[in-house]
Amino acid sequence: MIALVTGGYGFIGNQIAELISTEYSEVRILDNLSNAARVVRLPNVRLIKTDIRDTDATNEAFDDVDVVFHTAARVDVVASTREPFVDMDNNVKGTLSVCEAARRNDVSKLVYSSSAAVYGNADSFPTDETQPTRPLSPYAVSKYCGELYMAAYHHLYGLSTRSLRYFNVYGPYQRPENAYSGVISKFFYNATRDAPLEIHGDGNQTRDFVYVTDVANANLLAANSDAPNAVVNIGSGRETSINELATIIKEMALSHSSIAHGAPRISDGRRSLADIRNAKRIINYEPQIHIAEGLAKLRQFFRGMG
Repeated sequence: MIALVTGGYGFIGNQIAELISTEYSEVRILDNLSNAARVVRLPNVRLIKTDIRDTDATNEAFDDVDVVFHTAARVDVVASTREPFVDMDNNVKGTLSVCEAARRNDVSKLVYSSSAAVYGNADSFPTDETQPTRPLSPYAVSKYCGELYMAAYHHLYGLSTRSLRYFNVYGPYQRPENAYSGVISKFFYNATRDAPLEIHGDGNQTRDFVYVTDVANANLLAANSDAPNAVVNIGSGRETSINELATIIKEMALSHSSIAHGAPRISDGRRSLADIRNAKRIINYEPQIHIAEGLAKLRQFFRGMG
């Protein structure tokens, strides 16, 4: 069988590509290399350098593909508020191109990387998939639009889709300059240099941090599931405040960094906590990496970067 990972050199995509390389005879990575985190060099993994918005090239890359993992996206909430048309072009047009290529090539399953950002400020916690979707940024709108395309292509053409709503993913090779999605990497990066750990707002806001290998495994489980057009949360089921996170990372890094508080961001929610019961039931997902273990792994990673 052949699998294809869009954005397969990206932060999440490279972990998926490496994991599934033992499950599929061939793994194709479709990536324009604009946001590469790590190159996956394995005998049965090959790169097709192109952009998912190039519909002809994407359609050609999907020839004979059985399963697609669609991770390619512009993942920057703050940038999406500055450049909403760029965000729409990458995330909406790109996802439509992927759906069309999957339809034309009779792909059996399509696993889509969505985001918990679609919930906005949720009404209840833990937040399950029945909660209203209230996107607070163009990025969140684009991710939800992708889910709607998944549902439409399932309804119209029978495409078997799974949309995974990631909560706050962290782990090695995440870019620290993306302060919104990469707060843990940014804190470690600054702490190892004794630079200030900057927190937006009072720091009492919480996030559900999920380690990237758990997210990669969720993608494989979703691909192996028979549930059509499923939408599930992928998180840890635990919440951590940003103040607590900064203190832990400062101590782990033996850092002299100060902890500074600035103005809150308009796109930030106060609380985030995933209800992952549906993911357990539908795709047999169970997170393996506790936040303490994940932070320890990341500390070693940053030490190795030296």
